[in-house]
Amino acid sequence: VAALLAELAPGRDVRLSAGALRTVSRHPWPGNVSELRDALTAALGRRPVGVVEATDLPESCQSAPSGTLRAVDRAERDAIVAALRDTDGNRAAAAAALGVARSTLYRKIAQYRITG
Repeated sequence: VAALLAELAPGRDVRLSAGALRTVSRHPWPGNVSELRDALTAALGRRPVGVVEATDLPESCQSAPSGTLRAVDRAERDAIVAALRDTDGNRAAAAAALGVARSTLYRKIAQYRITG
């Protein structure tokens, strides 16, 4: 991660927070280094200098599903993570924004093992 950050943000003071590092460490990285590079590039788009937080990482990094997700499941997971990000983690507000019951949101968070 440090080598990729140095390559992607030369001369900038950029590092991952402990939470972001945990998120990166838990992710299975099926696309290997290229997927990690893409995730860090996206995070640097959100936070070009300083400490990159877990919420700066793309939606795909915010969950650790037990198996491969279908495209529709990835879209649903990404929408949930985006809603949680937009509401600063307020699950009631995220559920309202998504138009689902809070119980459904909690079930989906558990199903997709969303960490953010």
